[in-house]
Amino acid sequence: MSRSKIVVGLEIGTTKTCMVVGEIRPDCSAVIIGGAEVASAGISGGEIRDMSMARQTVFDVWQKTQEATDVEIFQVLISVTGDHIQGESNVGSLRLPDNENVVDHHHMNEVVAKAKQIEITSDRDILHQEVGNFNVDGRQSILYATGISARTLDIKCFTIHGIATRILNSSMCARQIPLNVTHAVFAGLASAQAVLTKQQKEAGALLIDIGGGSADYICYEDIDIVACGSIPKGGAQINQDIVDKSGQRHMSLKAAEHFKCKEGNAFGEVKDTTLARYVTDTGTEYVIERGRLNEIIRDRLASILLQIKDKIPASVWNRSGMTVYLSGGTSLMRGLDNLAQFIFKVPVKQPLPPGAGEEYSYLSDPRYCTAIGLIRHAQRIEESKPGWFRRIINYLFGNN
Repeated sequence: MSRSKIVVGLEIGTTKTCMVVGEIRPDCSAVIIGGAEVASAGISGGEIRDMSMARQTVFDVWQKTQEATDVEIFQVLISVTGDHIQGESNVGSLRLPDNENVVDHHHMNEVVAKAKQIEITSDRDILHQEVGNFNVDGRQSILYATGISARTLDIKCFTIHGIATRILNSSMCARQIPLNVTHAVFAGLASAQAVLTKQQKEAGALLIDIGGGSADYICYEDIDIVACGSIPKGGAQINQDIVDKSGQRHMSLKAAEHFKCKEGNAFGEVKDTTLARYVTDTGTEYVIERGRLNEIIRDRLASILLQIKDKIPASVWNRSGMTVYLSGGTSLMRGLDNLAQFIFKVPVKQPLPPGAGEEYSYLSDPRYCTAIGLIRHAQRIEESKPGWFRRIINYLFGNN
């Protein structure tokens, strides 16, 4: 890649659909050019329920993004989510032949191939196979094993897969615009690319990205992925809970969104009898006790977090550096950090509201972690291409 390359991430979410445009430079660094968003339609639980409505949503954000960035967009990376997403780990092991005692390229390739050997049912497609570091004679986390004297070589591979037809729906929606879909990326993995550093993954990290319709999670231990998945509930479900349980007749979802964001606290006092009020543009007033509001929000979010906790290997909670990181629009919910810390019993990092203490940018907005992460994923793909180091040298010294 001797020239800069434009890449575009598309997230088709339950409450919003967004596109982010990035530029990957010849040295494989990435910068964000800009993006746009529109309200979603035809999406529930992070998955497409009405193709025609979803397609119109994607068309609208495509047009809006091109206008905002002055970039013609022909192809995209898309994020996929849903409770059909599963992950499983496999270990590849190799004992070197008796007449060989130094690891070579073919040993590394052979053990990686073994780690990637996994059987899935015919109705599922593999999205990713994330390979960790090598273990050489029991020594863990060896990034590059070539040239090391050894008898045994092991490596872990974490495979993420999902139901093929449900993955295809998102791609079909984009292709009917028409946009070429270059890669489909699990939303949780994309968010991790944007949020987590290598050091945080090594120390132990559980990333939970809570959007409008789903809560995607991915867990790292010693930089290896050990769990991932998606819970089909999010901020939109909290709004519906407020409508259903508030005791107010015909409360609108707009009023519920106001109560959730402006008055609620996921770890707030549930015995608070003071009233929160919302008056519509037509003069209709809704009221709800703050304690009841807090209880409704807490119960839904606690249910989501407890479901995720049940999916994480128990061993990770014994790590001294284990930390939970929150992202996604619902991660801004007041008190969510305290609720998560109460449930997981480890430190929790909650993002600041967009623009808090600094000028607003997509990079600082937790609502765009998945879309930004798609750009980071494209960056990883470029870095992994053969000869990328030579291309950097050529670029730096003008030998294009």
